[in-house]
Amino acid sequence: MKITVSVFDGVYGRPAAGVEVSVLRKPAGEPSSRYAGLTDSRGDFTCTAASEDLSNGQHCTVQLDVDAYFASLGMVAGYKQTSLEARILDSAHEHRIMAVITPFAHTTWLTR
Repeated sequence: MKITVSVFDGVYGRPAAGVEVSVLRKPAGEPSSRYAGLTDSRGDFTCTAASEDLSNGQHCTVQLDVDAYFASLGMVAGYKQTSLEARILDSAHEHRIMAVITPFAHTTWLTR
């Protein structure tokens, strides 16, 4: 199961390199799984999860640390993080989460 998170900086019109991304799975009554890292120079972070961690119909939470990213650029963001609750539709296919972030607004969407 592969999830790629692509983050675009809406202020400067470029990929947002260095954004901290966390992909969390918290099933009821089971230990949670967390995959984390930073976006690369293309604004991408790829999470390759074990099939039992993210299977069909399960949910995962994707969090982006917007505050730290904009602080590194000398800006104060109006919110600390943005998160998206995504449903895994088919664990055999890659899922891609796209985000455009600014200090005071964001938009996200999921494609498969």
